[in-house]
Amino acid sequence: MKLEVLSRRYRCDDGVTIEALADAEGFRFSASPEGGGVWVELGPTDSGAWREREYLAADVYHESTDVLVLVFSLRDAEGRSLSVHYGTLPGVRTTICLPLGALNGEKLFLPRYPGVLQSVLRGDAFVDRGAIAGFGISTIPSREPREARIGKLELRRDEPEFARERKLCVDELGQWIGKEWRGRIESPERLAEEWDAEEKPLREAVGRFGDRGPFGGWKKRRFVPTGFFRTEFDGRNWWFVDPDGYAAFSVGMDCVHAGGAAALRGMEHLLPPLPPKEGAWAEAWHGSDFNFAAANLIRRFGAQWRDRWAERTELRLKAWGFNTIGNWSDPAFIRRSSLPYVWPMNDFPATAHSIFRDFPDVFSPEYEAEARRFAEQLLPLRDDRRLIGYFMRNEPHWAFVDTLNLTAHMLQSPTRFASKLALIEELKERYGAAEGLNAAWGTAFASFEDLLDPAKVVLTDSPACARDLDAFNRRLIRRYVEIPAARCREAAPNHLNLGMRYAWVGHDAVLEGCESFDVFSLNGYRMQPDREQIEWISRKLGRPVMIGEFHFGAADAGLPAYGIRAVATQEERGDAYRAFVESAAAIPELIGVHYFQLNDQPALGRFDGENYQIGAVDTCMLPYRPFVEAIRQAHEVLYEVRTGAVEPYSNVPQEIPKTGF
Repeated sequence: MKLEVLSRRYRCDDGVTIEALADAEGFRFSASPEGGGVWVELGPTDSGAWREREYLAADVYHESTDVLVLVFSLRDAEGRSLSVHYGTLPGVRTTICLPLGALNGEKLFLPRYPGVLQSVLRGDAFVDRGAIAGFGISTIPSREPREARIGKLELRRDEPEFARERKLCVDELGQWIGKEWRGRIESPERLAEEWDAEEKPLREAVGRFGDRGPFGGWKKRRFVPTGFFRTEFDGRNWWFVDPDGYAAFSVGMDCVHAGGAAALRGMEHLLPPLPPKEGAWAEAWHGSDFNFAAANLIRRFGAQWRDRWAERTELRLKAWGFNTIGNWSDPAFIRRSSLPYVWPMNDFPATAHSIFRDFPDVFSPEYEAEARRFAEQLLPLRDDRRLIGYFMRNEPHWAFVDTLNLTAHMLQSPTRFASKLALIEELKERYGAAEGLNAAWGTAFASFEDLLDPAKVVLTDSPACARDLDAFNRRLIRRYVEIPAARCREAAPNHLNLGMRYAWVGHDAVLEGCESFDVFSLNGYRMQPDREQIEWISRKLGRPVMIGEFHFGAADAGLPAYGIRAVATQEERGDAYRAFVESAAAIPELIGVHYFQLNDQPALGRFDGENYQIGAVDTCMLPYRPFVEAIRQAHEVLYEVRTGAVEPYSNVPQEIPKTGF
């Protein structure tokens, strides 16, 4: 069923136009740098089609310099809305496909289809697919006006045939072809020259950090040593205390790996010929994925490539002044390194039925049992003095919906959750009989058991209903945190619980139970750390805070997407890093910041489609020199800034629009 967008009642935001194409196959969508979109109002007759079909599909083509982020949005009759952000490559005809089952909101990241980069769901917890009232196509702000041809926009019963027109997009070294930039490597021979020229300056730079102890702490301030990392508040600042007792502010590098594999399935039509999967090149392959960076190291060093990469990477991290190997780093590299590290735990406790996305049924005995199993993975690490601490998980998907009340959502589900039974017991204790509940909530339940049937559940706007739902929501979150945290404490009593690395804190209920952590961690994609929020979290929990991720990309290097926060040049990336890290060091409640990540992401996308220019090194494993020089400068003055002897660097560069999904 084709969506005849131009024949319906629609409106365009300022700076956006749509124009029917002569062949009647679609329309041309144009947007100013401010972004915006076209919004179509749908009537009751239209809504039924969304229930009857399974996919929304469209062909997209644009010739921008960079990735174009198109946003498909849907709104239901109750005003709930969801949008899906799609990354599309320039000069490549791409078929976008939205499975309409995703409108239940249960998945944050949607399936990756051929030719498409990341697909991310944003908005409310769900949209009523049977009552779609509005549909929109828009784009996010960009550096320049955007124009795209959108054709074959239709609702379908099955998946579309995906566009796979042959176009070479990367060269043999994995570099993006559609762009020229300073530092591009023309040949494997040039790569070898650049690699060799770097070593001497690196060795000289390591000596600049002679005031740091063997675990990265600052020799000029010492506390009582315990043999393991711990935290301490000295009356002015929170600190990590390293095993020797030296004060430390953790500056870490995430994802210390020998490159990252490009997910090639569905991208085969955009690739040059690749080396065979057998023989010398075997280690560059991971199933159907290919690691161009590892292949470049194999070209340079042959069978010794892993050792040579590890030696150089250890030297780089120390010369640049990092004192922590950050999350998701290569375990083999961690074992051979002398740097302290943090550890990501896997397989957070789950239950057979989830309340929403990855939030489990926390009152189920299954959750308790899974928490014990989960904690056992820490046992082999319990005596490792280089381990600062562990993250229980990363960016819980349920917490991406700021307006989410887990209790209300649970009551809309037909599943007989143990948590739902616990809620009923709590309400019985509070109100005695259904009549008491009805009087407080303004409802007409025949019995408490009516709360097990979503068809009978009516949630009113009474203060008592809102209060009860909020109170149990907080109780759910508290159990979610406290049960696995307690088991982890038993398994690894010598190490710090560094929390769950929330993407952000959209509501104070998210902090329930987080006193169980030693350090509260969140990911901070901003030009400057959010000092007000950090102080608030620390004050509320009585714990220090750390930032597990931040990054800056730049538009002058060799990738068509440059991340969640971006600037114009590599020099400005360096300014952004210095300003962020030195400002962070001046916040007493903040105890560390970790940069995401060591490597640029693959031009054709990693496993989920991200392809950002955010690395300290490129796909040829060579550093962006202006950027890493600024990193070193920031780390040299870190402790002087921390103690107030030096003012933090204040040259925050002008941010440009992101190409993050």
